[in-house]
Amino acid sequence: MTRLIFYNIEYLEGINGKKAAYLEFWRRIAHPKGLEVRIADALKRYDPDIVAFAEVGGKNFVEGDYFAHIKKELGMKYHVKRVKYDFRGKFKLMKKIPLFNKQSNAVMSKEKLSHVETIYLHEGMKRTVIEADVDCGKRITLLIAHLALKKETRKKQIDELVRIVNRIRNPVILAGDFNTLDGEKEIHELLVKTSLKHKFNMHGGEMYTFPAFHPRKRLDYVLTSDEIGVRNYEVLKMPFSDHLPVMVDFQVGN
Repeated sequence: MTRLIFYNIEYLEGINGKKAAYLEFWRRIAHPKGLEVRIADALKRYDPDIVAFAEVGGKNFVEGDYFAHIKKELGMKYHVKRVKYDFRGKFKLMKKIPLFNKQSNAVMSKEKLSHVETIYLHEGMKRTVIEADVDCGKRITLLIAHLALKKETRKKQIDELVRIVNRIRNPVILAGDFNTLDGEKEIHELLVKTSLKHKFNMHGGEMYTFPAFHPRKRLDYVLTSDEIGVRNYEVLKMPFSDHLPVMVDFQVGN
């Protein structure tokens, strides 16, 4: 059995999703003291084998290397972290801006991550997809994505994810913040045109992940292909971000 957690940690700003909290701009300059310790301690209680993150900051004058702290506390040996923007073309000037050039998605694992690829979707500003293989008794391919806020752009990104998933020969897990503000109907084509599944027996409660203080939208997903048997699918109650994390226990094959 393998345990995976996906968590949008919102650059460690510590906002619970209430609108007024987003106006506290100081959080973007200095994250709440000790928040990385509380997040690591909370995740550690679930003893995950793989943790995927959206909205990770980097080691710079603003935030410090809290990612390394979480990795160490969870006993993870391997990681991949990629900036979520493609700085080519019209976005190349953003590479010089600290608040953008460290904003990343990431995955850490107790097992080695191999065949790592950085895929740039053709649409949107947030367009990076991390692809990595990991041995979970059988080799699987992880895809980590964070989709656009604009619905039309999101639709084009989802169409491209269909093509990406369908070219992969291994069992697939696609995890991410899909920003499906109009509901699960937005990923209908993704589910129909691939073998990915998104509904499982829950450990109580709903699948809503946003806003954390009163969840009423499902923005965060862990989708799995047919060969992956999901034994538990749970939205965890953690008050450290505007999103709640999703935890999945799975087994590949029989």
